[in-house]
Amino acid sequence: MPSSRSYAFARAGIAYTILGLFVCSYFSRSTEWNAILAILAGGQFSAALYGTGVFGIAVICTLAVSAVFGRVFCSVLCPMGAAQELFFRIWRSGKARFVSPLKVRFLTPFLAGLAVAVLGEPLITMDPISNFGRGLSEIAAVLQGGAGWREFIELALPFFLVLTLAFFRGRRFCDWCPVGLTLGLLSSAAPFGMRISEGCVSCGLCEKKCPANCVNAREKTIMRDRCVLCFSCQAVCKGGFASYGKTWLAGFSGRREFLKASVARASAFFSCVLFLAGPSLSLFASRGGTLGVQREGNGGEGSGGHILPPGGGDIERYLSLCVGCQACVAACPVRIVKAKNSPHPELDYSGDFCQYNCTECGRVCPTRAIRRLSVEEKRRTRVALSSLTFEKCVVVTKDQACGACAEVCPTRSLRMVPYTELSVSGLTKPVFDEAYCIGCGACLAVCPAVPVAFSVDAVSQQTLTPGIRPTDGSEDVPPLPGLDEFPF
Repeated sequence: MPSSRSYAFARAGIAYTILGLFVCSYFSRSTEWNAILAILAGGQFSAALYGTGVFGIAVICTLAVSAVFGRVFCSVLCPMGAAQELFFRIWRSGKARFVSPLKVRFLTPFLAGLAVAVLGEPLITMDPISNFGRGLSEIAAVLQGGAGWREFIELALPFFLVLTLAFFRGRRFCDWCPVGLTLGLLSSAAPFGMRISEGCVSCGLCEKKCPANCVNAREKTIMRDRCVLCFSCQAVCKGGFASYGKTWLAGFSGRREFLKASVARASAFFSCVLFLAGPSLSLFASRGGTLGVQREGNGGEGSGGHILPPGGGDIERYLSLCVGCQACVAACPVRIVKAKNSPHPELDYSGDFCQYNCTECGRVCPTRAIRRLSVEEKRRTRVALSSLTFEKCVVVTKDQACGACAEVCPTRSLRMVPYTELSVSGLTKPVFDEAYCIGCGACLAVCPAVPVAFSVDAVSQQTLTPGIRPTDGSEDVPPLPGLDEFPF
């Protein structure tokens, strides 16, 4: 029969393996790792909740497992929880101690839940996969030269604060995490969980090593709603008094302890209801509305509006489904999907343009805030709209032949025609047909004019264009782009 330590090592091995896969997939931009990231991100509770609502199969299974066996999800599947635990283990002296349930659960969860219901955005701030994804994606962007320090501090600071706190006090973020609150509330009444049997001498080893601060050695109790089933108490208990088993209506040493826990859990209950109901209501509302609200963003020099990734649809739907996990940021091969003005990523054309055949962002999005498009749909999806200011073109300002924009335009919305207004023979000028423009930003990226002659602006609703502009063969047609990039 496996020893008590074997359960703890096996559980830690699974949790740290999943954490390692998350880290690798956020740092790598290969299609193979993107496939792994799609599975990992899709398995997160909040992502499943936003993507399918409270009645989604993954959501129901997670809730059911927690209601019977405890917080299994938090134990092995949550990367933020595993990261906190890893940092706590580094601090060998084990400074953790039991924290009163009233201090942990009475006021803060209720206020956080109320803020989520009223404002919506605080959920993104509190959500574990959102914090974890923002932290890793910003670290990767800085290391790869794709982000500034201002964005790094704004988006990754909560992630580092959580890890700093974990270094000294264990998984304290789990006490306020909306996912942990919800699953913990069910775990408190689960028929199975960690328990301390009679005979315990209150040596304090279990309390010292518990990363969730939920073991009270003096009272010989375990707060099962906060317990993340790490089996650390079972591994260090020399007498075998801490173990996993039947805990039905067990775990309280007296009426006072029961009342304190009940009051704390009552406040958590309201937070959980708001957390579970909020995304479902947003999902219901987004399916019935197509309001396109533009807001200030950054699509590069000479551009404006919040340009959604291809498949985002409209801004209302996108914001109601996006949990800010940054999976799309990690998956973009040319790093133009960025979280700039908010945790919700947008397209930034300041460094590159959207590849004609790329559908990676929709492939990894766990909530379908970015719909999964086929390559054919992606080629016709208008994510933005370019516009040409001919007076800035080098043909006008320098009497210089160019045509780079027409060469790279994948839909032939730009073509070159003779420039008859000048006496200089042989010059051609670009003519723009916006009906075929998909707003990929290729023209903006290659334009040599200073300032650039093109701007790219957001559209209120992404629509399908006719595709590639037909030609009668009388014009100089640029070659079509390849599978990975435009020809230059």
